[in-house]
Amino acid sequence: MQRIYCRLLLVPALVTVLAGCAVQEQSGMFGGASDEEAAAINARLGAGYLRRGDLQEADDKLQRALEQDSRNADAHAAYAILQMRLDDPDKAEEHFDRALRLEPDSPQIQNNFATLLCEQGDYDRAIELFLEAASNRLYDTPAYAYANAGTCARDAGRDEEARDYFHQALDVDPRFARPLLELAELAHDQEQIGAAADHLERYHERARQSARSLWLGVRIERMRDDREAADEYGRSLVRHFPDSNEAQRFLETR
Repeated sequence: MQRIYCRLLLVPALVTVLAGCAVQEQSGMFGGASDEEAAAINARLGAGYLRRGDLQEADDKLQRALEQDSRNADAHAAYAILQMRLDDPDKAEEHFDRALRLEPDSPQIQNNFATLLCEQGDYDRAIELFLEAASNRLYDTPAYAYANAGTCARDAGRDEEARDYFHQALDVDPRFARPLLELAELAHDQEQIGAAADHLERYHERARQSARSLWLGVRIERMRDDREAADEYGRSLVRHFPDSNEAQRFLETR
C-alpha cells in the first residue's frame, strides 16, 4: 500500500477536539476531580502531546487516562492513533475496537479505525466504516471519509468503485482537492489522457503542486507526446522537490 498517511487521512477532529480545551496541568494534580474527570483531562493532554509529536508524553498521559477510566472512548481512540504511529497495529486495533464499542456512532472513530483496517488489508470492513462515517448527518467532514473509501477501494483493486467514492467526495465538498488528484491518476492508468489532464489542472487550481502531482503531469504529457510540457513539469519537480523519489524517477527516464 502506498503512502498510507498521505492518501488515507486520519480525521484531525478526533485529536483536535480532545486537545481543544485549554487544560493546564498543575503539578500532576486535578484538585477534587473524580477519576472520570481526571481521565478526560489526561486524555486531552495526551492528545495534545500526540498532535505535537511528543509520543512519550502522549503515551504517559493516555495510559494514565485509561487507568483512571477504562470506559473513556476518546482515550482509547487517541491511544490507538498513538499505536499506529508506533507501528503496533495489533494494539491499535484493540483500542480502536474498544473505542468503537463504547461509542459505536462516532464518525471520527469510524474513519480513523477504517484507516488502520485499510492499511492492514481489511478492505471490506474499512470501506464499510468509511461510508458509515460519511453518512452520519452530524459529521462535519464527510468528504474525507468518502475520499478515504475511494483510496481504500483503489488499494483493493476496485477502481470503478473508487471513482464513485471520489465523485461523492467532490459532490459533498467541491473545493476538496485530493479526490481530483486521485481521479487524475485513475484516468491516467486507464489511458483516458484528456480526463487525466483536466482533473490534474483542476487539482492544481485548488492545491499546491506536490512531487506526486508534478510527476503525474510528466507522465500525462509524455502520453500526449508533448515533450516540452512534460519537461516543464519535470523541471518544476526537480526544482521544488529535488530529494523526492519522483524527481529521481524523472531524471532516470529523461
